[in-house]
Formats: sequence, structure tokens, C-alpha cells
Amino acid sequence: MFILVFLFFAQLLEPAVKGALNVLKSVAKVPSLKRVVLTSSIAAVIFGVKPPEFGAVVDETWFSDPETCEKQELWYVLSKTLAENAAAEFCKKNGLELVVINPGFVIGPILQPTLNFTSEGFISLIETGKEVFPDGIYRLVDVRDVANAHILAFENPEANGRYIMVADVTHSTDHEDRKPKLSCS
Repeated sequence: MFILVFLFFAQLLEPAVKGALNVLKSVAKVPSLKRVVLTSSIAAVIFGVKPPEFGAVVDETWFSDPETCEKQELWYVLSKTLAENAAAEFCKKNGLELVVINPGFVIGPILQPTLNFTSEGFISLIETGKEVFPDGIYRLVDVRDVANAHILAFENPEANGRYIMVADVTHSTDHEDRKPKLSCS
């Protein structure tokens, strides 16, 4: 178990935290930069001690619990949570404004010729019914809306704190009747 945890730490946790801090250290060296917009994830919001039930209203005051993430081996969730926490602490100590965008499951046009993990997971759910995410709840948001939110968060001086981005919430069982009708090409 120790080796497995170490591998996840080396592959997910450490790069997430160090990556965020490396960028922030560079930002802190430029006196004219006062605001940082960080892309996090709804994963850093919704995995508390007790996960929210389907239909629960979740807001920016919610935080994923690192201890719960570790116990449940939610390494991606833990990486996003620790990176966001480290960024908040760094910005506070260095006088930087931090605006965090916490998008849900990002869907929409892709730039690369192959599918990313998120897109593959959603298509797999539709084609095979295989769950990718632990709760079977998909909080969807369009990539273009996420991009626009970053611009608005940077340009609007009143923007602050965390912004959860979800356009639609669906459960994996909602797609049972659609499987035969959908095909991916």
C-alpha cells in the first residue's frame, strides 16, 4: 500500500501542488500582476466528510476534505484540493488576489485529435454504462463557458473567491434509455 500511495503522490499530488506554486512564484516576481485566476475543479469542492446527495445545492463555501479523499483513495480529488489550498495560502502570504474557477465535468469541442480522459469517460458511460466517477453524478459545463469565466474573472475587479461552474447535473442512470440511440464516431 505504501508504494501505491507513494506513486500517486509522485504522479498526481506533488505535480499538482508544485505546479501551482511554481506558477504563483513567477507571478509574485512581477509587481504589476495583482490577480491570479486558478483553474481548479469541482472535485475540490464536493468530496467532504459526507458527499452531497443528488440535487443538493453546493456553494463556494464547500471544500473537499483531504482526510476523506485519502481514505477513499480519491487521488485526483486530493490533488486538486491540495493544489487549491496551497495556492490560496501562497496568494494570501504574498498579497495576490486569487479567483478560483471550479468547473464540473467539462464537455464541448476539443482541440486535440484524440479524446482526453474526461471525454473518454463520458462516452464510455454512454456506450457501455461503465462508471468513471465514484458517485455516478455528472455535473456538466461547456468548455467555452469555462474559458469565458476565466476572462471575466480576470477582467472584473469585483470578482473574488471561488466560482463553481455547472450548467447541468445528470446521473448516470439518466442515460440508460439513450444508449441505443447514441453513437460516437
